[in-house]
Amino acid sequence: MKNYRTKKFLRWGILLLIVFVLIVFSRYWWKEKRWRFIVVHHTASDIGNLEYYRRIHQQERGWDDIAYHFVINNGSFQTVPGQIEESNLWKERKGGYSTSNYWINTFAIAVVIVGNLNHHPPLPQQYESLINLLAQLSQQYNIPPERIIGHREIQNTECPGKYLNMAKVRLDVKRKLNIKN
Repeated sequence: MKNYRTKKFLRWGILLLIVFVLIVFSRYWWKEKRWRFIVVHHTASDIGNLEYYRRIHQQERGWDDIAYHFVINNGSFQTVPGQIEESNLWKERKGGYSTSNYWINTFAIAVVIVGNLNHHPPLPQQYESLINLLAQLSQQYNIPPERIIGHREIQNTECPGKYLNMAKVRLDVKRKLNIKN
């Protein structure tokens, strides 16, 4: 009788251990391995930083955070041109609100450049930071440069502006990663 209870207890213990490992692994996978795209945006305004846009998105749109995972600053609001800020969405690995497509928001990393790139190109420091960040994310999350897209490539919008050539961005990321065409 005692031997039967021990075996039963052992079976349940092993089963619970397997379930626990699966839960932990699936959470890790969901947070770290689900990313399939990177979507690039511009703020369409020449002022702001992460906190500025977080406040706008929370107050005007009712979201719990800014729409983007990363913000590349232009020097306004006491930031350094090219400085990259990480939002809580990224720290917690949550999906964003950067497009009207739920699937893209769930599986894409959203990067925004502060500035109206319909009126002028990004600052050189911003562009360099953008390429470095995109190359790092591309390599770390196994996202090919072909899946780095501008917002306008998936939705009817001018974002990320006419002065950001996404074909050149993808080419520069490939060069940074030493990928032959």
